[in-house]
Amino acid sequence: METNCEYPKIPRWISTESGQWAWRECADWRGTASSALSVQDRSKLLQDAESRWAEARSAAQPLREIEAQ
Repeated sequence: METNCEYPKIPRWISTESGQWAWRECADWRGTASSALSVQDRSKLLQDAESRWAEARSAAQPLREIEAQ
């Protein structure tokens, strides 16, 4: 069994790739998500994770283009 000391195990309700990314990468998001109980709160958090993930990917895109040259 692999353990990770950087962050706790991802809750089962976080099933999207963007949500799992946010859990690993965004401590503030993880703190809010760990205490979210209602479906509405969790849905909002997953939408926020999707936005953050899209921003992170678009910010990384120019780096990939530069590295490819």
